[in-house]
Amino acid sequence: MPQKDYNWVVGCLTLVLTLAALFGGQLLWNKYAVANPINKTFQNIDGIESVSVGRLNEQGKNSDKIKIYVKLTHVPNLQKVYGEMADGLKRVDGGKKYDIVIQDNRTPELEQFYYSIHYSIQEAIFTGNFATMAERIESKSSSAGVETQTYVDTKNVYVKMTKGTSDMYVVVARDDSSQGVK
Repeated sequence: MPQKDYNWVVGCLTLVLTLAALFGGQLLWNKYAVANPINKTFQNIDGIESVSVGRLNEQGKNSDKIKIYVKLTHVPNLQKVYGEMADGLKRVDGGKKYDIVIQDNRTPELEQFYYSIHYSIQEAIFTGNFATMAERIESKSSSAGVETQTYVDTKNVYVKMTKGTSDMYVVVARDDSSQGVK
């Protein structure tokens, strides 16, 4: 009888050690093969305060996309900074899918202003009439006392909103199937 107890204990101990080694290896892989190269790439870009990398989706489960949380401060040209991030990821990530989540120091007032202009942005994406979008945004921003910068390229619409010391950065993908920013 003692022999069977001994085998059971050894089996359980082996299972626990194997699982610990697997999970530890996964954590090390995420840190040294995924997070560190992205952090090194992003630390040289002006306007990026901090970067953190994760794989969890909104439900707390692992996702096939890598989420990169980027804290921006006083970015002079959002399109340029976002382009540098995307180019850096192409060099580092080996074709993995990612979502860049921009974190800023927005206020409820800036969020409300964005809600007042996002219809113009969506309409411009659908119709391609970006000149009208820019005019509408400029008109609303001057009446609301918000400074705005709007950029458009073939993939995204970039909007930077500033009021006082608060900034809000929004990147809207022109094509839903592309990699995105939240």
